[in-house]
Amino acid sequence: MTITWAAITSQVFLIGAIGLIFEVSSLFCNAISVLSLPVVPVLALIVFHDKMDGVKVISMVLAIWGIVSYIYQQYLDERKSKTDTSITDE
Repeated sequence: MTITWAAITSQVFLIGAIGLIFEVSSLFCNAISVLSLPVVPVLALIVFHDKMDGVKVISMVLAIWGIVSYIYQQYLDERKSKTDTSITDE
């Protein structure tokens, strides 16, 4: 049963990742993949009562830091784009 569900969920993930690449960008697909990294240890902690050791905590912190950095960079790029457009319009 575990192998069957692992195969099904990996196929769903891959189809979703390919859809994100075609619809948005490969960078956004990577950002979403990084965002999903902390979800797995948290679910394992809740469902299987797994131990939360130092490596898992560091992994989760780095994944969250990566997605926050991506979102902040997108914000800066959008802000710069708006100021460049307003300068050109004048």
